[in-house]
Amino acid sequence: MFRQFLDWLVPGRTPRQPPNPPATGEADPTAGWTARPALPLKLHLPAGILNDSISLGDHYRVLSRLGRPGNPQPYAADRFQYPSMGLTVEGTRERIEYFEFIIGPEAWESAVTPALVTLEFPDGRQLRLDAQTDEATLTAYFGPPLERDADEDEIIVRHELDGKLLDWELTPQGKVKRLHVELPLPPPATTG
Repeated sequence: MFRQFLDWLVPGRTPRQPPNPPATGEADPTAGWTARPALPLKLHLPAGILNDSISLGDHYRVLSRLGRPGNPQPYAADRFQYPSMGLTVEGTRERIEYFEFIIGPEAWESAVTPALVTLEFPDGRQLRLDAQTDEATLTAYFGPPLERDADEDEIIVRHELDGKLLDWELTPQGKVKRLHVELPLPPPATTG
C-alpha cells in the first residue's frame, strides 16, 4: 500500500512489477529455514543494519536469522513477512531493499503483533518506537522532515539519513503507525 502511494507521490518513481513465480518444481529456499520465536528488533542508524546482522543490500538468505517467514513463497514475491515481529522485508533480485516496521497494525491486520523496535543512533542514543511515539518526537530526533503530506486518514513524513530514506506513516493524531526504511532509488537514466 505505501509503495503504491509512493509510486503516485514521487515523480519518476518506477512502480514495482509483479513478482515472477519460481519455475515449476523449484522449491522456495525458505522451506528449510527453522521457525524461530519473535525477536525484539534493533535498527542501527544510519547504517540500516537490523539486529547487528541484516543490512539493506544483503542477499535474502541472511533473513534465515529471523526464521521462516509467515507468507508462502517469499522469494517469488520478493516479500518476507514476519507478522509475530511486526516486520516485512522487501527487495528485488534477491537483495534486501526495504524494511517495514508495523508499530500500530490496522484493523485488517489482526494477525500482526506490533513491532518491538529500537532505533540506535551512532552517538549511542536510542529511540524505542511504540504506538505513543509522536511526530514531535520524530522531529526532535531527525529534525524537520524533507516532505510531509496529510489527509483525513493519515500523515506521511519523510526523512533522509546518510542515504537511507525513512518514511513514517502516522495516524491523523500524529502517532506512529509504520516506519519504512529503504535504499533510495537510483536516479533515472539520462539519454543524450
